[in-house]
Amino acid sequence: MLQQKSLTNGPVLTLREHEILEFIAQGLSTKEVAQHIDIAPRTVDRHVENVRLKLRARNRTHMVACAVMEGLLEVNMPPQDAPSSSAFPQMGITEFDD
Repeated sequence: MLQQKSLTNGPVLTLREHEILEFIAQGLSTKEVAQHIDIAPRTVDRHVENVRLKLRARNRTHMVACAVMEGLLEVNMPPQDAPSSSAFPQMGITEFDD
């Protein structure tokens, strides 16, 4: 899931920042990341904030989206024939009257 950029003008992340970015992209909380790699939650928050600033992102979700657009993360999509793992059914567009 992780790809490091080379020879580009994009943001340069440390190995630890890459590692934490990948965990955040997988949906782990600060506490879960901290427990997983045995560091303090405050340290995880600091790394997340550093990555967010380097990517000029507004929040964690935007940070992951920016990382994908910069080529720092790779999205692995399931095959088209595989059933959706989403808990939400496909929703149609509805119009609302004012």
